[in-house]
Amino acid sequence: MARSRMKVPVLALCMGMLFGACGGGGEEETLIRSYFQAARFGDRDSLNNIAMYAWDTQTRGIVSRPSVENVAEEQSRPLRMVELSAALAEAEEAEEVFTQEKIVYQDENFDAINRVLEAEREGNNLRRRADREVQEAWTVWREETIEHSRAVAAARDELNAEVNEAQLSMFDPSNPIDVTQYEGELVTKEVELSARIELDGNETEEMLTITLQRTILTGADGMPMEGRWVIRNIS
Repeated sequence: MARSRMKVPVLALCMGMLFGACGGGGEEETLIRSYFQAARFGDRDSLNNIAMYAWDTQTRGIVSRPSVENVAEEQSRPLRMVELSAALAEAEEAEEVFTQEKIVYQDENFDAINRVLEAEREGNNLRRRADREVQEAWTVWREETIEHSRAVAAARDELNAEVNEAQLSMFDPSNPIDVTQYEGELVTKEVELSARIELDGNETEEMLTITLQRTILTGADGMPMEGRWVIRNIS
């Protein structure tokens, strides 16, 4: 979830500070109240800076007076960005080596490959045994090309998913960090809260569970680099 800049509109920031000061629920309640105020006013810039989850007020209602009832124990898991970056580099290197070998074979059998492709387009059988052997070999080359492409794409997707989990918490436009260069851990905790939800003119009191998440990276000096808490999910 790359960000090129951070905008924190005055309205959402002030409302968040105001509600946080009134709530008395600590950092969790301050963040949660800021989030629901931003959602209420459609403040997408603020929402994008504090949450990975989008609360749709049109279908789920406007949340007011959220009050934290319980904060569960923190859970953590190791981040795999360094490992996944290495796996992607390995897949890309293997694809490059394969591609160079394929180019050599293609250059050495250029005319025969063209006859094979033409016969396949026309639906004709190849008469020459040598051409049939090239066809078999070229079929394998093409299948392995697809396999390498899929391996690189899968490795890239897995890395991107891990980066997306870690990046928002560490985002700082004044000090951008390439999170793929660090070991670290992903910390989560669940917050249960009661809130009033207004939808279609009706108001109900409901319990919500909010998953908060933050990234803690290990710096080059071995010291922790702690990201801020962000909202990962709401159920």
